[in-house]
Amino acid sequence: MTVLAGLLVVLFFLPKITTEPLLYGKTVTPSPVAKTDLAQLNWPKDQQINPKILMYHHIGALPSDADDIRKGLTVSADNFEAGLKTLRDGNYTVVTLQKMYEMVAQGEDVSKIVVLTFDDGYDDNYVHGLPALQKYGFTGTFFIISDKIGQAEYLSEGQIKELLLAGNEIGSHSVSHPDLATAPLTKVASEVEKSKSDLESLFGQKIVSFCYPAGRFSTDVEREIESAGYKIAVTTQKGQAFSTNNPFEIPRYRINPTTDLSSIIK
Repeated sequence: MTVLAGLLVVLFFLPKITTEPLLYGKTVTPSPVAKTDLAQLNWPKDQQINPKILMYHHIGALPSDADDIRKGLTVSADNFEAGLKTLRDGNYTVVTLQKMYEMVAQGEDVSKIVVLTFDDGYDDNYVHGLPALQKYGFTGTFFIISDKIGQAEYLSEGQIKELLLAGNEIGSHSVSHPDLATAPLTKVASEVEKSKSDLESLFGQKIVSFCYPAGRFSTDVEREIESAGYKIAVTTQKGQAFSTNNPFEIPRYRINPTTDLSSIIK
């Protein structure tokens, strides 16, 4: 056997090296990117729809020094998973906000649709939220404050990429989480445009969803959101049926530590 032939034999029997990303130690195949161009879709007018848009913040255990605000924003990992089980047992379809927009635009029934949204981009969403979502085969929409990526308690760039690979959506929560309702319009434009462009550059995904920081917005802010190219925006207004005339004023159901999810989705 020649030296070259021997080398070829050795290479043939070497273990295959994968370049696919690893998720919790397991090789995963990236979810296919939806081919639907939402820029070409718009909601029909004058329809009342009632998908359940749920709002989460922290998932996991409370820190020892948690104040009342943190306590109100934190759902334990067990309670979070129990909520997912309630959705599964109730035969609800859980989709991202982007997918929900697409369904409404295409005239599909969304009465049994639930959207899980996560505000601020905390790293406990990855540590505790993602494994539970994957266990039940669900996905969510994670709203990222672009300047907070990689800071203490916030999602890293790598963690966000893994969320995307698992089929989740990321949306914008502005650059620095200011009060947009009182900010000068030049500041508003910068916050909504730069966060969108930064997230799209980092992750190669079209950003179509926006979440108003602290739920604060105005008519002028809505105009800036639409002008920047977003298709939908969520508020902190109490969840209920809403009109398709207002895709930038979507209400949500706030989930706190004692929320009975079954009472919301009945």
